[in-house]
Amino acid sequence: MASIKTTNLIIVGLASFLLLNISCVTESKDNDDSLPAFLIGEFEDDYGIHYQIDNEVFRLLPNDKFHILSVNKAEGFLILQNDSLNKFAPSLFTRIDYQKLNNMDPYEWAFCFSSFEEAKPEDAINKVNTKKSDLMNGCNGFPFSRMKKVDKSK
Repeated sequence: MASIKTTNLIIVGLASFLLLNISCVTESKDNDDSLPAFLIGEFEDDYGIHYQIDNEVFRLLPNDKFHILSVNKAEGFLILQNDSLNKFAPSLFTRIDYQKLNNMDPYEWAFCFSSFEEAKPEDAINKVNTKKSDLMNGCNGFPFSRMKKVDKSK
């Protein structure tokens, strides 16, 4: 009787191990939930504000953090949850619209806080108040923030 239980445990263990390994092997390097590469790094906007961005957190330095919940690469926006320690709209939801820039060196991309105090992620997704074709006025009537990489050699 004990040997049947042991055999079953071994089979379940091996099956779990195989499923885990198969899922790791078949996962694409370009995961749909990952940020486009140009959004990752340390940046300064054209107002002198600094940011640190990775696949999990969008940081507006020195104090504000936004946790990345989803990435919509096709439409160019992120849905984030404001950190519970943020002074403004803690734990609420934010939408950031972004776009890659061409011929605007040193600026590589631009973004807009389309919405930033929504009660639910769906509300943030549906609140679209941007015109990416108008960088000067298309962010809720204000300019988009243009982003350039921080030069760490200085």
